[in-house]
Amino acid sequence: MDENGIINQARSLVEDYAAPRIEWIKEPGTGVEAPVSVGKNGVSALPASLFDEYRAQPVRRTGTAVLTELDSLIAHVNRFKDADTALFANDNRSSPSITAVIDYHRAGADSEPRFGQHRAKFAFPLSDEWKAWTGANKKTMRMIEFAAFLEDRIIDVLEGGEELPADMARFVKAIGGNIASPTRLMEIAVGLKVNEKSAVGETVNLSSGEGEISFVSQHTDGSGKPLKVPNLFLVGVPVFKGGPAYRIAVRLRYRKADGGLMFWYEMWREDRIFDDAFSEAVTKARDETGLPVFMGAPE
Repeated sequence: MDENGIINQARSLVEDYAAPRIEWIKEPGTGVEAPVSVGKNGVSALPASLFDEYRAQPVRRTGTAVLTELDSLIAHVNRFKDADTALFANDNRSSPSITAVIDYHRAGADSEPRFGQHRAKFAFPLSDEWKAWTGANKKTMRMIEFAAFLEDRIIDVLEGGEELPADMARFVKAIGGNIASPTRLMEIAVGLKVNEKSAVGETVNLSSGEGEISFVSQHTDGSGKPLKVPNLFLVGVPVFKGGPAYRIAVRLRYRKADGGLMFWYEMWREDRIFDDAFSEAVTKARDETGLPVFMGAPE
């Protein structure tokens, strides 16, 4: 054999050795067979997705549907659920959500596990009103800033004439609450704007629950009219976008500081308001799907 023949034969042997071959291997425990590629670099599994375009339909349902309304989540789950579908509720106040694992593990210690890859999720969108009020809660503002905030959100303020829940009524009574109407708050906002560049004469806490602020004008040598500031008002806002509104008691606070007054407000038990709204939504999902709800996140 000449030199070229020897080279070609060697090349052929190398190519035969290096060329991968497809074989089937069996899993000892279950007997499930899977195709693998065997070559000079060892054994590697062939991904099942390699055959997807040749299938008439998927092997199983996978993926997560992202819903933007609670009713849509409920309808979607009801469309695909079975006896072992489960709901998981995450009560994180900044990013609450409900996740449905439609192919969740079968119930029972000896039951068969499932992949848990077919899911649906609803991330509760916090309402603009809730984000506005909680976002500025307990933050001090200059008079002009506070007046502008009141004007922007005055539509959320309630008249306050209706009967209050028992716990809220006890709170109002305990602090000697004098609930301001939307009209009264607008008068305060205007009064603060008018006196923005006036010097604060004095602040006095009155037994009626109001504070009295006297202003001395910088443009005249006279004294401005006292501005009575109530210590409480009510807002009605939804926690979640499109959800029902909840009444919240808001305590109005201020203090004298260099250069004028600083204002802020404190929402009473807004954490409990959130928890109540979330609990109602979770109860609705549980009742309308007939599925168990677990607090937390799925594995």
